[in-house]
Parts: sequence; structure tokens; C-alpha cells
Amino acid sequence: MEKNINKYEALEKFYYFENEYCDPKLTNIDKPEIKALTDDYCAALWHEYVSENKRHLMLVNNPEESKVKNEIKKEYNWLKDWNDSSPEAFNENVKNLLDWKDDDSVIFFWNKTSGIESKWALICKYWISFLYEDEANIIINPKSRKAIILSTNGNLSIADRL
Repeated sequence: MEKNINKYEALEKFYYFENEYCDPKLTNIDKPEIKALTDDYCAALWHEYVSENKRHLMLVNNPEESKVKNEIKKEYNWLKDWNDSSPEAFNENVKNLLDWKDDDSVIFFWNKTSGIESKWALICKYWISFLYEDEANIIINPKSRKAIILSTNGNLSIADRL
């Protein structure tokens, strides 16, 4: 990855973190911990962790196009909890599926050029706002070989990273 690449930009890039969209409301303490990735930095991370030639998970048609394999769907479906605005649901149903630590830095991708970096605990706390676009989002923890895929219709899967 290029050393001179700008990594972050203002979170306001993503309108859904503005107070009227974010549920629960993003606190002044948490806001600086949710870092919007620049398009170039996001693309470099996507290339490293997700796919070298596809710009969105929904475009991956062959296993060789993805760096995420062995997807296993879990019984939990997040869509009802998202529609009901249940902020505690992610902590109760997803957080403990993996051995990720609250302070682990994770990357939440919407696609190749849209993503954020934050702590795992904050992804769990503000998950409703992260899922404004529910077409195959992926959460990567660089310290782990596991990834979380949040797909359309509320499907949640755990997969292996190469």
C-alpha cells in the first residue's frame, strides 16, 4: 500500500451518521472513533481483504474473485431488529459469534470505495446506522481470519479470509 495515501476524511461524507439518521444518536465521544476512509485508501484495503477485481460483494460470481471463502449463514436475521430500531440486538446476537475484542480496529465496507474504520464495540453499538445500505456489507478485522457478511434480506454469515 502506498505510504503517502490519505487514509481518512470527514465522517460527514456519510450522511447517515448525522443525528437524524443515526440510532442511537452518535455521541461526541464516539464520533471521532468512526473514521471515514478516503476512496483510495478504502480501495486499497478492499483489494487486500475482499476482492482484487470486483467493486461490490454482490458482483462476486466465482470463488476466485473473492478473498472471503467458506461463507456459513447463521440463524440470526438482523432485518427485523433493524426495522424495529433495536440497538441492543447486535450485541445480543452477533457480537459473541466471534472472539473479536471491543477495542479491535475493524473495517466496515459498503463497497470498494465506501467504508469506515472503527472499534468493534462501536460497530455493535451503531449497527443500525451502518446498515443504511444492506446489499452485502462486510466487516473485516485485520487481526482475525474471520469476516462478517451482512447481506440482503437480513442474512448474516461468517466467512474465512484468505
